[in-house]
Amino acid sequence: MPRYDGILLDLFGTLVLAEPERLPVVRIGATSVRTTLGSVGDLLAAYAPGVTPEAFWHALAGVSEEMNQRRQREHVEEPSRERFRRALARVGCDAEACRDGGAALARAHHRALAAATVLPPSHAALLDELRPRHRLAIVSNFDDTGAVFEILHRHGVLGKVEAVVVSESLGLRKPHPLTVQTALRMLDVPAEAALLVGDTFSEDIAAAHAAGVDAAWIDRDARGLPPGSRGPRFVLGTLPELARVLD
Repeated sequence: MPRYDGILLDLFGTLVLAEPERLPVVRIGATSVRTTLGSVGDLLAAYAPGVTPEAFWHALAGVSEEMNQRRQREHVEEPSRERFRRALARVGCDAEACRDGGAALARAHHRALAAATVLPPSHAALLDELRPRHRLAIVSNFDDTGAVFEILHRHGVLGKVEAVVVSESLGLRKPHPLTVQTALRMLDVPAEAALLVGDTFSEDIAAAHAAGVDAAWIDRDARGLPPGSRGPRFVLGTLPELARVLD
């Protein structure tokens, strides 16, 4: 069993979990939807007077889908403020309102998201167990670097890791190998002495393979490997199982 000097952890869905029930509810047509837009009503009224939350929700959903398609094709990351800027433009805001409002709405959106995250006690305990023996890094696909640091600070993680790599700051996202390679350089750990842990096979495990590092996949729902895929070194049911396989 190789000894891993560096452990690279995905953030959302791996280390930190979302609790959508903490998000406010907005009525979209005949459906009640939990969304951060329930927290930005005053800002929306200021930057897009007369535009209803439902109309903005549809505009934002359309822009998000377009950006997501580009992400999947090119593995690029565009800032969240750009997503909100484009949505404001789509509902008829002028250029200045779109620019300023995009930044303001993105900030409020991420504050609401951060409040809906949780670090399970077993995950926090795992970090404390790993720290004496391994160099730790966070490697996250996310469209707002500041929001990632806010979430890490909120849950007391910043002081437990040596490096944080966020796709928005690079302009590229997993599975692009640069995300992993950047973390390895920051830790000063060679690829053969690192393990990447994540829950999204097409992003985390593919990025590990592309960068030449071992991978541990959290198959929380016991879906099994995608057909024809190259498997990771380890398959876990939960993150705390990582301690067992490392031992």
